[in-house]
Amino acid sequence: MTTPKLVLGGLALGCVFLVGLAQQREAKKIDEWEALDISLRSAKSIHPRNGFVPDESTAVRIGEAVALAQYGDKVIAAERPFRARLKEDVWTVQGTLHPQGAFGGTAVVKIGKSDGRVLFLTHQE
Repeated sequence: MTTPKLVLGGLALGCVFLVGLAQQREAKKIDEWEALDISLRSAKSIHPRNGFVPDESTAVRIGEAVALAQYGDKVIAAERPFRARLKEDVWTVQGTLHPQGAFGGTAVVKIGKSDGRVLFLTHQE
């Protein structure tokens, strides 16, 4: 048979444990990016049949974004519109010289069709 003191002592010890556990959980909060990484551990990535960059429009948007980050809005705005051509599994994206046929160069970006990797970046002179 248990005594009331033993029961109260057990309850007090249980409360201390629960408070400690709550404090430990509070101290181990994770940010949303870490939570996302944890949730993606068991996820499976899709592998698009036509690659991650399936068409000219997608290639142009990626290529222009990459060039913009490197060369700035003023330079890239003057080279719009950008266009792309696919050869084998590589998109080549380039800007347009204004006026057409002018001396100079534009940004050129090569992008892998299947995986979207930037393979090459330059600005012709």
